[in-house]
Amino acid sequence: MKPKRRVTKTRKARLPGRKASYRELDEFFDRHDGTDLIDQGIMEIDPDREDLERMLREYWNQPNTKQVNIRIPATAKRMIERLAKRKTVEVSTLLRMWVIDAMRREAIGR
Repeated sequence: MKPKRRVTKTRKARLPGRKASYRELDEFFDRHDGTDLIDQGIMEIDPDREDLERMLREYWNQPNTKQVNIRIPATAKRMIERLAKRKTVEVSTLLRMWVIDAMRREAIGR
């Protein structure tokens, strides 16, 4: 006879609102990990990578015409500037290299 497993109910995570501050978002993700959110049905894993691979292939034939703005701490910006200078590239080029590398890893599932 199998021993009974103790079932503990977790409260469903309350998502931060659309106008949540960075502090609220930070606190939320400090308290919740991705597996909790998947278990609660708030997030899901998309196993279909075909569209990502197609988009990555299309990327190489397109000019850089779209812009994305993000906010980062001043220290992080200074560090990125120093790393770019060390590699003798523009900051935007270094960030683009990092983004493309991350997209490639996501598309192949590593």
